[in-house]
Order: sequence, then structure tokens, then C-alpha cells
Amino acid sequence: MKDKMINNNHVESHIQSSKIHIFKLFILLSIYRLANAWMVRTQFDPDEYWQTLEPAYCLAFSNNTNNELHPQQKYGCALTWEWTRRKTSPPPSSSLAENNSSFFQNMTVSVHSTIDQALHGPVRSYVSILPTYWYYIACRSIFQWASPNNNNDQDDDDDDDTRSKQRSHAIQLLIANTKQFVHNHSTYLISKGPALLHAIIVAAPIDLSVWIIASRLERLMINSNKSSTNHRFWWQSWASWALIFSVTSWFNGYALIRTYANSMEAMLLMVGVALLGPELFDVSTSGTMKRDQRWFHRHRQQARLAFFLGGLSACVRFTSLAAWIPMGLIIVLREKTTSEKFGTLFGLCATNGILGVVLGCIVDRWIYGFWAIPFLGNFHFNAILGLGSLYGSHPLLWYIYAGIPAICGAILPLFFWDIIQLLLTSGTNDASTRSRHTIFWIIGSYTVLHSFSEHKEFRFLLPVLPLMCLLAGHSMAELLKGRAKSLSKAVIIVVVCLLNYPHLIYLSTFHQRGAIATNELLVAIMRDKVQEDKFNNYFSVHYLMGCHSAPVYSHLHSTNVLVNAWYLDCSPECRQDENVVCESDAFANDPSNFMHSTYFPSIDGACEDEDNSHSCTNDGTKKAVPSFVVIMREDALKVEGLLVDRWKATRVASMRHSIASISPHKQQMQHSKQFDVLSVLSLIDIHFEHMEVYTTI
Repeated sequence: MKDKMINNNHVESHIQSSKIHIFKLFILLSIYRLANAWMVRTQFDPDEYWQTLEPAYCLAFSNNTNNELHPQQKYGCALTWEWTRRKTSPPPSSSLAENNSSFFQNMTVSVHSTIDQALHGPVRSYVSILPTYWYYIACRSIFQWASPNNNNDQDDDDDDDTRSKQRSHAIQLLIANTKQFVHNHSTYLISKGPALLHAIIVAAPIDLSVWIIASRLERLMINSNKSSTNHRFWWQSWASWALIFSVTSWFNGYALIRTYANSMEAMLLMVGVALLGPELFDVSTSGTMKRDQRWFHRHRQQARLAFFLGGLSACVRFTSLAAWIPMGLIIVLREKTTSEKFGTLFGLCATNGILGVVLGCIVDRWIYGFWAIPFLGNFHFNAILGLGSLYGSHPLLWYIYAGIPAICGAILPLFFWDIIQLLLTSGTNDASTRSRHTIFWIIGSYTVLHSFSEHKEFRFLLPVLPLMCLLAGHSMAELLKGRAKSLSKAVIIVVVCLLNYPHLIYLSTFHQRGAIATNELLVAIMRDKVQEDKFNNYFSVHYLMGCHSAPVYSHLHSTNVLVNAWYLDCSPECRQDENVVCESDAFANDPSNFMHSTYFPSIDGACEDEDNSHSCTNDGTKKAVPSFVVIMREDALKVEGLLVDRWKATRVASMRHSIASISPHKQQMQHSKQFDVLSVLSLIDIHFEHMEVYTTI
């Protein structure tokens, strides 16, 4: 009994020490990912803004949404079709309910109507944007406190002496400086803050989960192999290399901290796998674990939480079921008796997963105002109707020969080598092989399911990239097993960094930076205009580019500026109808004609004699000339006459956006005006696309 108590105390001490170590590691990973998020100043894909920042901004700041909650706000709101999709035809007739029908008939009609409405409803869930929404709510309160119009901190004449005794001058100065800082950096807090938040609550937990999972699997492997030693150098450790590959991965660094629904899905999956560790991997110890009721209860609670997170993940993206269903089946099939299988299937997996789905549906019901059930709308739009291909399509095996090699980068040979080893040792029953087979099946099922969708993107594989880092880490640890201490480990790390960081830095700081830099410039100009004329703080910005080419209100926010933004439409309603031309396509085909038919005054000079073109009478079908126009240089050259001669607009900036092409250098070559050309060592010419900013004020 005494030995058992000593052993239990030793175990508790080890657990406490492990928790402290994990917390310290999480702090270090958070600092690294914060630096990662700070470095990223480019746009990867519009969805990072339109699937999170813009809808969260609408909820927190816009007067078009939740006006009763926030009547004092007058900021704009921009939602894409993914959030505004609704059933246009009337719901199924409810005459049965009106004619004294039975309760069962009434319920059937109600359920059918709800499901039909959900299938034709929104395709995006508000679950994934809740952290950003709460952050924006906090920012809104801070902005109100820091507003120059807030006089709560100003002292009354009668209370000057009393207050001076209560608060020192240093504290008052600190408060004033803090308010001024918030006021001056409100745009940065709104535009960049969510990415910094994601660095802590999404990216860092994923890295930590990779280390936890690899550490657990490594201990399992050591315990099952009596010849192995528990005192290995860190460079021979599976966990160390898996973590190194995760934090240095160029695609993790480029995409993980961005506010994608895919990033949130990746976090929920990896945290879920970490929580499921004992249930998912510890095959040989499952019997011992079940005999120890204390440990069994603890791990079973973690497993319940994991499948609850899986339910939330299904609300965020229903395709995440491609990972969660195989994990559930693996755990169920591991049980020995039929009763245990059914108990695990329904008591552990299904029940807790459904609870997560129900919570997600309640969140969406609260925000949408009706039972939206977005994962059904997403399934209907992408799987049943197959309309995802409207936004691009790729061959069936694209993920195999392009997607996985691209996102893996430097770890691809190690990842493939581990897969080959698994295939060659499929009959082996050791702990390492079994656990790696489990990881392989999760990656495989997820990749296969996504391959059947015509619309494919690199970021769709983001949730399984950390699992690929796990397998690559195992390969590296095995390659270095038994090697003495040498410089080889440092050389390998340097090589891995050199194969990841150069293009990560380029993609994060230069490639497609025009949209972000342009909005920063617009805010600066509008702030200066407000300083010149404090009675005019309203501006309009029109983005005459491909649809959703730039974020709008989430990057144009300023505490003393009101903005009305407009962008070209490319929703499925126009893309799938051959008789309708999307605004983005109409502008791309003929910019001059599009502007003639869209804006007033038109280019036929109808208001040419007016002193102020903004006061011209409009018939209600055309838009007034905006304060600012953002347009690609290629298109700006086609409508320069309209912009400069008729609108009296002036170009205020030209922002380098991305590389259009690379060609051999030619002396005295007449380059096209639409591209900025940079010659490198007189060997090659790099042609850059530019975003042009024009103003009419």
C-alpha cells in the first residue's frame, strides 16, 4: 500500500511537471506565431477576410446588423453571397397544420420546412468567427473609452483639487497616452488584431498539439520496445523533429495565422487528436487503462471533449467529417465486444459530436435569426449542386501530384519515405507502426474525400499538414537514431530553414501586398482630410477589380472616418446563369463601357457643364462618382481618359502588387506601361502588376 501511494505521488508529480513544461512551450510557440503574424502583410486568398473579418465587423460595428444592440455605430457592412444565400421560392405549404392535423403531421411539415430552408440557406457558420467577433466587441468598447468625445475622465472645476489628490499626474498622463495610442492605431487593431489573436488561439495550439502527440507516440514506442532507451538526445527525438517541421513549415507560416475557416478547422482537428491520444493510439495499454478507473475516466472525458470539438468542426466545414468519422471508427472497431462497440459509437462518438453540432446550430440560430444550419447549405451547394466548380476546378488527382508536394515543401521526401515504410511493414504489430497507420488513414481519408470535389485549393489540406509533419518527424528521428552528437543536426535545421523561410518571407511581405498597402494608404489620406475639414468625415471607395480582390470595412476602419465601400459582384447567381454577366466579368471585358453604364455623370458629358458633378441629378440607376477608385494599372490605362478628363480624378499612388511575369533581360527594350519592370543583375526582368489609387476630392 505504501509503495502504491509513493508511486501515485510520483505520477502526480510527473503530471504537474509535464503541465508546467507544456505551458512554457505554449508561451514560446505563441511568441513565435505572434512574430509570424506580425510579418505577414500580404493577401493569400480573399476568404481570409470575407469568411471571418468582414462578417465579424458587420456584427460588431455595422448599423446594418444588430442595430438594436449597437445603435450608436454607423459603419458599413459587407457580406458575400455565402452569408446572404436564402431560399427564394416560398416554403412548403403548411395547410396541414392549419386544418387540425395531428401533432406528428405538424412536426413533419415543420422539420421538412426547416431542412429545406437550411439546404438553400447560408453556407458559412458564425462558429468560426466568434473569437474575432468577441475581439471586435472588446475593441469597440475600448474605442468608445478612448474617443475624444468621451469626457468621463475630464475633471470638473469643483473637483480639481479632490481628483488631483486621488490620481497622480503620471497615471493621468498614462491614460491620455493610451487613449491617443488607441485612437491613432484603431485601423491596425481592427485589421491586424484578429491575425495576432489567431496566432495564439489557432497556430500555437496546433504546434503544441503536434509536440504532444509525437511525445505520446514516442513514449508508447519506447515502452513497447524493451531494447529502446528512454534517454535519447533531443535531435533523435520524434517529438523534437515533428515540432521543428511544424514551426518551420512555409505553408503553416503562410496560412495558419490567417483568419481562414480552414485554420480553425485545423486547430479543432489537431487538439482533438491530442485529446484522443490514449483512445486513438494506445492500443496495447487499453486494457490496463480500463482497469484503472481513475485514468480511464480522465481519458474518456478528454475523448468526449474531442468529439464535441469535432461536432463544432463539422459546423465550420462539413468536410472535416472526412477526418473525424475515420477516427471514430478506429476507436469503435478497437473494442472487443459488440456491446462495447455500440457503447463507444453512440455513448462516446455520436452523442458528443451531436452536442457540438447542436451548439453550433444554436449559435447560428442566434445570429442569423432562423435555423440556418450552414453545413447543410454548404453540402447542398458544393456536393449536391456541384457549384463549387464555378470558382475553379482541378483534376481528380491534383492533391496528389500538386497539392501535397506544394504544402509539404522540404519535408516531402521524409513524409513519402515514412509512407513507404508503412506500406512495407503493414503486417507489423508494433506500437509505432500501428499509431502511424492511424495517422496515415486520417490523412488519406481526408485527402481522398476532398479529391472528389472539383474545386480544390492548397489551403483545403491545411488541417492535415500538421499530421504530415508528424510522420516526417518520425522519419528524421529514425534516420538519426544511434548517431553520436555532431554538427549534422544543426546543418539539417539550417537546411530546413533555408528551404522554407526565403519564400515564406517573400510571400508574406511582398507577393500580393497591394490590397493591404492600398487600404493603409486610403485610411491615412482620409484621416488627413478629416483633420483639414472636421465637418466632412464621409468618403466612398470603389474597388474596380476582380471581385473580393481586397478587404473593405475591416481594413478601412477609423474612429473618426465613415466609409462607404463598393466592389464588383461575382456571386453564383450570375456565374451559373448564361444570360447574366457578372459585374466583375463585365468590367474585365470592357472597363470603359462598364463605367459608362454604371456611373453618373456618364462619359457622354451629360454633367460636363455643371460646377459640381456630385450635384447632378441621378435617375437612381447609376452610382455617383466615388471619393476614391482602386483599379489595376492594366485597366486604369484603358479608362484613364474618363478618370482624369471627365472625373477630374488625380492619381495619388501606385502600389506594387505581385509578379506578372519574368523574362530575360533585354537592353533598351520598350516595356509595356501596364507593368513595372525591375532588372536583376542585367540578366532577368521582373514585371510587376500594380494597383492604382485615384481620388476625386
